[in-house]
Amino acid sequence: MIFKEKEVIELSGGKKYIVAKVINRDDCWYYGLFEVNNAETKVYTDLRIITTVSENGNIFIKNVKGKLAEELENQLKKELNID
Repeated sequence: MIFKEKEVIELSGGKKYIVAKVINRDDCWYYGLFEVNNAETKVYTDLRIITTVSENGNIFIKNVKGKLAEELENQLKKELNID
């Protein structure tokens, strides 16, 4: 695991996100994120799901898409009690 729940991280473009939930599935870590404002006082409601990939000794962040994203989104929403 690279990120911890409730940790605020900054991704490319300078946007900040709070890690709402971490899921380990098939030895891969997935993170449910919500964007926060720069002051970290407001949380926006659009859920974003990412994973981390190690290549050549570097860690990269990758957006999760497709059927896996749908499955993880449903699981995250259920665990976070979000409709």
